[in-house]
Amino acid sequence: MNIGKVVKKLFINIILGVILLIIINFVGLYFGFNIALNIYSALIIGMLGVPGLILLILLQFMV
Repeated sequence: MNIGKVVKKLFINIILGVILLIIINFVGLYFGFNIALNIYSALIIGMLGVPGLILLILLQFMV
């Protein structure tokens, strides 16, 4: 697989993940729920996609 395609897919996943994270944080304001928006959460969502977002949500409930 071409390295350019991998980087492009990772970048697109990170952008979409950040948008989803912002939406979840906006909705979570009403329920007292917040996930930090930082490079680590963006990379987790970028590499794993939606399952990464679900993982972050589950980890937030564990803490």
